[in-house]
Amino acid sequence: MMDTRTEYREQVNKMGKKEFTFQKMQEYGFWPSHLPTPYERQQNETEEDFENRKKLLDEFNKLSEQISEVYKEKREIDIKLSSLKKEYQDTWDYEKIRAVVCQEIMKESIARRAERKAERERQKQLKSEAWNKKKAENIIFIGRGYSGLLSQKETNIEKLEKNNLPIIENDKDLATLLQVEYKTLRYLTYHRDVVTFDNYYRFDIPKKSGGKRHIAAPKTELKKAQRQILEEILEKIEVSEFAHGFIKSKSVVTGAKFHKSGPDLLINMDLENFFPTITFERVRGLFQSLGYSGYISSLLAMICTYCERIPVEIKGETKYIKTSERILPQGSPASPMITNIICNKMDKRINGLCKKLGFTYTRYADDMSFSYIGDTENLAVGSFLNSIKKIIEDEGFNIKKEKTHILRKNNRQYITGIVINNEEIGVPRKWVDILRASIHNAEKLKNSGESIPKETKMEIKGRIAWLKSVNEERYKKIIDKGLKLLEN
Repeated sequence: MMDTRTEYREQVNKMGKKEFTFQKMQEYGFWPSHLPTPYERQQNETEEDFENRKKLLDEFNKLSEQISEVYKEKREIDIKLSSLKKEYQDTWDYEKIRAVVCQEIMKESIARRAERKAERERQKQLKSEAWNKKKAENIIFIGRGYSGLLSQKETNIEKLEKNNLPIIENDKDLATLLQVEYKTLRYLTYHRDVVTFDNYYRFDIPKKSGGKRHIAAPKTELKKAQRQILEEILEKIEVSEFAHGFIKSKSVVTGAKFHKSGPDLLINMDLENFFPTITFERVRGLFQSLGYSGYISSLLAMICTYCERIPVEIKGETKYIKTSERILPQGSPASPMITNIICNKMDKRINGLCKKLGFTYTRYADDMSFSYIGDTENLAVGSFLNSIKKIIEDEGFNIKKEKTHILRKNNRQYITGIVINNEEIGVPRKWVDILRASIHNAEKLKNSGESIPKETKMEIKGRIAWLKSVNEERYKKIIDKGLKLLEN
């Protein structure tokens, strides 16, 4: 009997008292078995009507329970009044009776309120303990404005396996992949508007065209994590054949050789604010497109992005204040490959247009080159550039107008510093003249018995290495001369 009661109690808890009652009425013949109960879909009833009726039934049941509680409380009061009437049946002091009744009801009310308050405090404490435990065991917040997709935990394992990418389903998996401690991962993936320790070395380097290029180089722990992301994930993604920057076996030289020597027309253009244009949201979207959950993609994007900061002294302590949203740093080992993957679609769209019009296209980071061989008189260059501009803007980038150069055969034609006018690729003559002058001055010092400065040796060595990578045969004479000087 006890087992049956227990079983019934479990069914009531699971189904609800009224649903259980109707089911039993059907079993024992008190409700026609061929007719649905009020809690089932009726004949000729649409799904929408059924859902609406279910909601009304739920509301009715809640009101019924509330009314039942009120009647229960009324019964308790009636019992108390009856008891008091018996206690005071020999007296006509109704004021005293009313005072006692009020006092008793007040005591019970206070006791009930105290009990409810204690229960709320207990539930609050349990909730707080559960929350603290969850925070200690999981990364549940990475900063205001960046935590929106942390609840998305679904991983596309099939897609990851297809691309031979590591399966990362939680933050513990990610810490293992990046070879960092879990507490380090928590620190690296949390954004703060104001910090006392900056995870980046920040400096400027001069641009050839004038101005400065801002570089943010990650410090040890962060750089290690970014390199792991590069090697374990990003380098396994196929990029377009038209990208030549920061890819193994490719360089500015392969980009220049992709074009035929001495084209009838060469167009060079730059993308404006290339790295800063790639935001946290775009990087997170990249990792999601590979198959990672919104949760893991958010953590990966936090590691791969940063925000510009300025140092400010507050009460004798240096603080670093955020001055931008999170963007791609130019100095991270992962950033160049991220740009190549994000530009994949743009490269293919641009090449599709170039193929139709007879152009050859390559891109090295933010430098884009278009060469054309053939009759240029009837070539609508302006229309072509407008079409390229539209594709670039569709893909979330902008052209730096002042860096667009249209070079014809009578101009010195170059692609990322490599001259392609002649039958063989080379470097600008001025660049070679500087190397020749450096070697000559170093020889004069040596012949006079003086030692060659280390800086001069390093400069000569670097320029020789560059010439060898561009066209060793063409510059063999000056390369040999420089190597002989360095050997001695």
